[in-house]
Amino acid sequence: MGRCGACGHPLALQLVPATLPWVLAAGRCARCGAARPRWCAGVEVATGLTFGLAAARAGWSATLLPVLSLFAGLVAMSTVDIWAMRIPTRFAHATAGAVAVAIVVATAIDSGIDADTLRGALVGAAVLGGGLLVLHLISPRMLGFGDVRLATVAGLVVGWLAWTPEHPVLGPVEDALDAALLGGFIGALVGIVLLAMRRRNDPFPFGPSLAVGASLVILASL
Repeated sequence: MGRCGACGHPLALQLVPATLPWVLAAGRCARCGAARPRWCAGVEVATGLTFGLAAARAGWSATLLPVLSLFAGLVAMSTVDIWAMRIPTRFAHATAGAVAVAIVVATAIDSGIDADTLRGALVGAAVLGGGLLVLHLISPRMLGFGDVRLATVAGLVVGWLAWTPEHPVLGPVEDALDAALLGGFIGALVGIVLLAMRRRNDPFPFGPSLAVGASLVILASL
């Protein structure tokens, strides 16, 4: 959790009204008035944008529950990955738990959602997470295990949305592969741009590219 560098007050939005969003707080800590880092505003904008896009695509339905849970986690994990070149295990586990609960709840309260979609979620997680696990085992330096965790969590929602009675396995597999390929393509573009800017081949976080790829596939499925 981000904290004010001056007084240590939490910067994340909580259930108590002591912490306001960056814009409403005028970019300052609610406790001591010190300037808050701009990445806080970036996180809030990214979260709001992804939530808005999902709501615009799906409307007000139970389908939004797993999607919003995942998007919130993807933004958080991507932010830390960009900042520290790692994805905290607790972030991945918390997102996975929220997504799993949301999928079960959405399936239970919406009679239009077939319970067999749960199998699609498992297939998506296995394909997307399993594919990146193979790459991690081949070259741990190229792909960290945090990326594998992120892919597995994203695969739950990708597979859940892709399941259909006509294609109970092929649908989740295809969308999971699409998410992996799209994430890899975005990551390659980012790598080319960074190489041209830095004039050297330095490592860069892959988690955000994977998160964007999975998010685009999910939005297309809504």
